[in-house]
Amino acid sequence: MADRSKLGMEFPVYSIRVEKNKIAEFVAALEQKDDTEQINPFYRDADAAQNAGYEDIPTPLTFPTCYVFWTGGGLLGTIKAVGADLGKLLHTKEEYEYFAPVCAGDVITRRMKVVDMYERGKKEQKSRYMQVTVLETEMTNQRGELVIRARTTFMERG
Repeated sequence: MADRSKLGMEFPVYSIRVEKNKIAEFVAALEQKDDTEQINPFYRDADAAQNAGYEDIPTPLTFPTCYVFWTGGGLLGTIKAVGADLGKLLHTKEEYEYFAPVCAGDVITRRMKVVDMYERGKKEQKSRYMQVTVLETEMTNQRGELVIRARTTFMERG
């Protein structure tokens, strides 16, 4: 089970440059396309994005999920840091609050911490007992502007 003493723990801060090819690959995967040429030019061509009012190619709304995989030891590093057992884990919720667009070329700095840990169910009923962990991640751009706040919730069965 996740280590409840990790409540309030702050993860190391990590930064990553948003690459236009990663945006296009992500969109192609979401749309189940074999080639990035098959996706909307808005997600692969800077001119098309700028014509739509963006500084550069924007990230799709669920793209911030990638930051946890690409920084700080990835998902397994995050799970290990809180002491959870991956074999008993269920990702239950992902919430995003957007403050500004994130585009290709932006450098996103991720600050993540454990903001809540609580129990659901009864310990004596192992099949119905879960420990819930909530992570909050604030992402700022290279100008220091908060662009996204994310909350990730996962449950670990007893």
